[in-house]
Amino acid sequence: MIQLSRNFEGILEVEEEGKKYKGVKLIRTFPLTMPNQYISVRSEADEEITMIADLSLLEDESRREAEQELQRYYMIPTIEKIISLKRTGSEWLWVVDTSYGRTTFRMNEMHESLHPLSLVSWILSDIEGRRFIISDIQVLDGNSLKQWRKIN
Repeated sequence: MIQLSRNFEGILEVEEEGKKYKGVKLIRTFPLTMPNQYISVRSEADEEITMIADLSLLEDESRREAEQELQRYYMIPTIEKIISLKRTGSEWLWVVDTSYGRTTFRMNEMHESLHPLSLVSWILSDIEGRRFIISDIQVLDGNSLKQWRKIN
């Protein structure tokens, strides 16, 4: 049985068979239709330490830590407004209101960072690998659409 916990610095750790690993990350593997099953526990060097077959098999504290970590890692804010979009050299600076509040992010190559999900929805990736979603471009306000047209 593995145990997940956070150390005094708030860093996720896993203990398995008497060995403790600091700074682990949890990655959902396929199929994504079963988000609480087949969770890869990876070291700081991105090597698999173990696989969690099902979160329900963990003790309560470990399960809560795993659920919080997965929620944090897989959080994808929805862009509700595009406040501004400016190009500086090869970078684009975005200021947006999201479902988690206002944030700023940068992109380099638009064709590599914007991915259509449908005719009206998009996934955006910033230079740090964070993802954002525009669920329906048609429901954005006038200023947001004006900003969006700068890139489309």
